[in-house]
Amino acid sequence: MLVYSEYFTLTYGLATNDIDFAVDNAVKIPSTGGETIPQILERLGYTSVLDYSGIETFLQGTFEVEFITHRRGGAAPSTVVIPPWKVSAQPLPFIDLLFFGPIMVGIEDFTVRIPSPEALMLHKLIIAQRRTGRDMEFKKEKDLQQCSVLAEVVRSEKILQITSEYRLSKDTRKLMLESCAAIGIPFQLLGIK
Repeated sequence: MLVYSEYFTLTYGLATNDIDFAVDNAVKIPSTGGETIPQILERLGYTSVLDYSGIETFLQGTFEVEFITHRRGGAAPSTVVIPPWKVSAQPLPFIDLLFFGPIMVGIEDFTVRIPSPEALMLHKLIIAQRRTGRDMEFKKEKDLQQCSVLAEVVRSEKILQITSEYRLSKDTRKLMLESCAAIGIPFQLLGIK
């Protein structure tokens, strides 16, 4: 949200202590023989930590870097190794939605590809209602707050394009409508009936 706040001049008060890198087609990336992600992050002062399920997180102080990738329906392993980078990505549902019409933004000397605000908002509308676990209420509230902020800059025609091209089940549409109702966003903006 920090990048969106700066790029779109949005007001977003919550700080975050992590960054998730979404990897598209993680199992299809060819090896390049170059430096691996863990080597780069170690050089930058990060420490690799594996949890009990094999999910890899890179820590520097209280800041975390994690990798995520799309999980298709059904059972999936807790992690997917991205061979050329030698890093484990956590497969999660609806990550592929983040790759609909990404945008490029300049951050200092770097160009970074991020999800369009429309794709991120739709993603958050879905996952907010699917949260489970110990921090689920906090995470759900944070997801919905981010949707409220992103609603200031999303383009309705882009939302309609994504919702018409991305296959959404009846249950997923219901989750999105529940999130819209919770934060007062008119669901007509999404083109969902």
